Amino acid sequence: MLEDHHLYKAAIEHSPIGIGLCAPEGRFLDVNRALCALTGHEAQTLRTRGLFDLCHPDHTERARDSVEALLSGQREALSMETRFVRQDGSTVWVQADLALAHEDSGASTSKHLIVQVQDVTARRLALESLRASEQRLSYVLDGAGLGTFDWSTRARHVSFNRRTADMLGYDPEDLPNDPDAWFSMVHPQDAALSARRIYRHLRGDVESFEVEQRMRGSHGQWIWIAARGRVTERDARGMATRVSGTLLDVTKRRAMLDQAHHLALHDPLTDLPNARLLRDRLFVAIQAARRARGQVAVVFIDLDRFKPVNDEYGHGVGDLVLKATAMRLRSGLRASDTVARLGGDEFVAILTHCATRDDVEQTLERLINELQAPFRVEGHVLSMGVSAGVALYPADGHDAHTLIRNADAAMYEVKRAGGNGFGFHASLNYERLMGMRSRDRDHDLDGEADAR
Repeated sequence: MLEDHHLYKAAIEHSPIGIGLCAPEGRFLDVNRALCALTGHEAQTLRTRGLFDLCHPDHTERARDSVEALLSGQREALSMETRFVRQDGSTVWVQADLALAHEDSGASTSKHLIVQVQDVTARRLALESLRASEQRLSYVLDGAGLGTFDWSTRARHVSFNRRTADMLGYDPEDLPNDPDAWFSMVHPQDAALSARRIYRHLRGDVESFEVEQRMRGSHGQWIWIAARGRVTERDARGMATRVSGTLLDVTKRRAMLDQAHHLALHDPLTDLPNARLLRDRLFVAIQAARRARGQVAVVFIDLDRFKPVNDEYGHGVGDLVLKATAMRLRSGLRASDTVARLGGDEFVAILTHCATRDDVEQTLERLINELQAPFRVEGHVLSMGVSAGVALYPADGHDAHTLIRNADAAMYEVKRAGGNGFGFHASLNYERLMGMRSRDRDHDLDGEADAR
């Protein structure tokens, strides 16, 4: 037994971990070399001091309360990080693990504290440096308006910074941490594309993922969010276990892009589709009619006596008349139809789902009646006629260019006949008509030249 005791004593003495035996009040009864080296005190000096004497004043009270809880049986063991003050006045962060030892001497049982202490200063400083770095990064991200996410695929948990909650209008505690709940906030029209791009990256097909998607805000509104991220951890099989990235509110930018796209395809005065969008929609309508073996009507509309209005009342009044004309045309057509402005007082309508020629005639009669009603603009009551020409797919053409050209030719013939009505291209001698129109335009140009 004596030999075993000496072996235990030698093992404790040469342990790299600081070990001490303390009385219940904290006074050291015995210490090993590592504890002396850690605190900078000689063993004899330490035996005259107590555990709490080594603690930094800021930590003494908390350490004493924890040890008292251990002694009273409220806890079976104690592990804490605290600061010791060394003999030279410097401080060291330590991990202190305490256990209660009971010694039975027959009539009574005494208690002792076994203390193990390790220097964790380097780890603590590294942790503080990491926290400071994360704080600086947080300041940078907040300054840039960036939210962050950290997604653990293994724990099925995703966390966010406060900026993410702010941009979606949530309190941080109300933002879901379940990945499925988070993905359910993505707009249904964006969800499939978002999922494809994310999982392509998770499989390792691409280095990172980027996606712009609409997400539901706290009040049900849709907010455009640009998400960028990459896998930051994979397991031994190469499966993604952690994904991190940033989130940016791009709603304003998307609105500006949508506005620019709208302006590129719409007339700035009336907000009707322009010639480019007209051709696109007519192409789609022709394809649909071809598949359904139906027909499409293209109607070229021109206001009669519009030029005198501009000349007499000015372009401001003329513009108001054009806007009012656009409103009447839009309200007189079905949602599936299209009306566009080509320029000046020229408009083109695309009528879909026209089963018969009678359907087209009824629609045109209604439109012309609406457009013939007087315009009340800037205190003036203005009346104008309407000339309209119609070309039908497939009878009068199989492509957008031909149909618009033939509808224009039919409209021109109506004007030649006195205007204020409509006509179908199928009833015209097209070649004769185009020759007459060409001669009239040449005559107009000659008249302008003589006037100069």
